[in-house]
Amino acid sequence: MTYLLICIGSGVLGALIALRKGSSPYVWFVVSAVIPVLGPIAAVLYRRETEVPLRRCTTCGAPTRIYDAMCMRCGADLSYPEEAEIIEPTPLMRVRARL
Repeated sequence: MTYLLICIGSGVLGALIALRKGSSPYVWFVVSAVIPVLGPIAAVLYRRETEVPLRRCTTCGAPTRIYDAMCMRCGADLSYPEEAEIIEPTPLMRVRARL
C-alpha cells in the first residue's frame, strides 16, 4: 500500500513538472509512476518546450521549432534552417507541444 502511494505521488509530481514545462502531463504521469524516483528527476531534466529555438515557415510565416520537418499550420515541407533564420523564442511566439 505504501509503494502504491509513492507511485501515485511521484506520478502527480512528474505531471505537474511536465505541465509547467509545456510537455504532456499524461505521459510524464505514467513515466513517473512506473519509475517513482527517477521519473520526476527525468521530468526536471527534460527540455522546456517553450525555450526551443524557432524559425518562420517560408510559406505562411508561422513560427515553428527548428527541428520540425513540416509546418503544422500550412503543411509545407521545411528544410533545416540556415544560421541566420534561427530566432530565439519570445513569450509572444510561444509554440505549444502538439501530441
